[in-house]
Amino acid sequence: MNSAKSIMHAFLKQTQELYERAQTIHSRMEANEEGTVEALETLFFRRQETIKQMETFMRQKNFQWTTEEYFIIEQVKESDHQLQQLLNNLHFAFLTQIKRIAQTKEVSKKYNGAYQTMATGGSFIDKRN
Repeated sequence: MNSAKSIMHAFLKQTQELYERAQTIHSRMEANEEGTVEALETLFFRRQETIKQMETFMRQKNFQWTTEEYFIIEQVKESDHQLQQLLNNLHFAFLTQIKRIAQTKEVSKKYNGAYQTMATGGSFIDKRN
């Protein structure tokens, strides 16, 4: 069974890896390689499993963090704060792009609808004398 300290180290490493990977994600969605965002999501799932392991330790009777673990917690907080800011910026950029795409599709539908009702048969009469 892992110790609380080793789990804390793993959690810190995962948080730092998430931050490093998130930095490689471009704010323009189409500029990212396929699978980049999904890989980040996988890292989040792994980190969530580590959190569950920490919760198991914390539920133990008379559990207390050691001084070294408090130091790791402070590092995690700092890394997590940086990660959160980066992810918020990416989320805002992606959301803006999605809204723009939706607006473009809506305008495109309006133009398509306008031309669908035009009569395609008939003749052209030249009114020049």
